[in-house]
Amino acid sequence: MTTIKLNRYYPHLTENIILEVSDEIAVVLSTGGRQCDSYKRRKREHNECSLDVDPGFEPDVMFPPLTPEEIILDEENRSALYAALDQLPPIQARRVYAHYILGKKKSEIARAENVEGSAVCDSIRRGLKNLSEILKNFH
Repeated sequence: MTTIKLNRYYPHLTENIILEVSDEIAVVLSTGGRQCDSYKRRKREHNECSLDVDPGFEPDVMFPPLTPEEIILDEENRSALYAALDQLPPIQARRVYAHYILGKKKSEIARAENVEGSAVCDSIRRGLKNLSEILKNFH
C-alpha cells in the first residue's frame, strides 16, 4: 500500500486529502501524471497553445476578467440602450432589437412580419439614427 496526496492528481480539491491506495494504482497515477507533464512541456517547447475552454490560462488570456468599474459601466450602458429602445416607435424598436440583439437577418425579420425587405432596412436605419440622437443626450 502507498500513501498519496489527492491534491497532486486533482488540483481542484480545496483541502488536503491523504489516501492509502494499492501499489498498482499509485504506479498508474504516477505514470499518468508524468505523461501529462511531458505533454504540457512539449506544447510549451513548440509554442503550441490550445484555445479550449478547459481550465487553463487560455480563457484568462483571451478574455481577461472585467474589473468592477467595467462591470458597472457595462450595466449602465446596457440599461441606457434598453431605455433608448423603449423611446423608439414600437416597429423600429422591435426590428432593431431583432437584428442587433437577437442577431436575426433583415430578410428573416421581413419574412416573419410579412413585409418587404426594404421596409425593414429603412426602419432599422431610421431606428439607429433615432437611437444615436437619444443616446447623445445620455453621455
